[in-house]
Amino acid sequence: MRGGSRAMAAIAAACGVAVPLLLAGCGPLTQLGAGTHTPAAQVYTVTARVTTLVIKSGSGSIGVTGSSRGTISVSQQADYGKTAPTATHVVSGTTLTLGYTCPSEFVCSVSYDVQVPAGVAVQVSSAAGAITLTSLAGPVNAQTSAGLITATSLTSPTASLKSDAGGIDATFAAAPASVHATTNVGPISISVPGSASYAVHTHTYVGSSTVTVPTSPASSHAISASSDLGSITIEPS
Repeated sequence: MRGGSRAMAAIAAACGVAVPLLLAGCGPLTQLGAGTHTPAAQVYTVTARVTTLVIKSGSGSIGVTGSSRGTISVSQQADYGKTAPTATHVVSGTTLTLGYTCPSEFVCSVSYDVQVPAGVAVQVSSAAGAITLTSLAGPVNAQTSAGLITATSLTSPTASLKSDAGGIDATFAAAPASVHATTNVGPISISVPGSASYAVHTHTYVGSSTVTVPTSPASSHAISASSDLGSITIEPS
């Protein structure tokens, strides 16, 4: 019996059915092998005045890029098994919130690629998915339960970055006033201009800490990095 047939037989036995019935049933297992739907991305522009962007994602990647534009451009890509997720965007005051809900099925997500005016404050969260932040100048708060957080060319005055399972890689083009980075499992790498000194605090249970930027406890630029399991590197950009 070939490897694929043996695997099908094993799954069929676990479901209490014969191999010929495997393709016809076995409950939710058929959904695992079923084709997923990935329609064309939905793209729209938010013209209302927005000073804060909030993205709440269950799974799927999130990308936010700062630019010289005066409006916000949103591209959202759904991926699902049977029923499409319901995506929403709501402007309340000057806060734009993006999110979605899913039916009960194995495959259901929305990935976001958003372009904002550079000074907009950004707050993004994801249960599972990578977060990429580029050329932002406003305050940044990003957290994911599982996924890599990558930030490049930031001039944000403050940044709070947290990943329960996944690394953090952040590069600043201007010296930030405050950076707080935390992982439970995963390395942390923070690059900041070497022209400033920093009040640096690092802590890791398992892993090394390497700090090569100028340091001063009295500095107005503070960096805090903590990892339960992972190395920490703070270096000049």
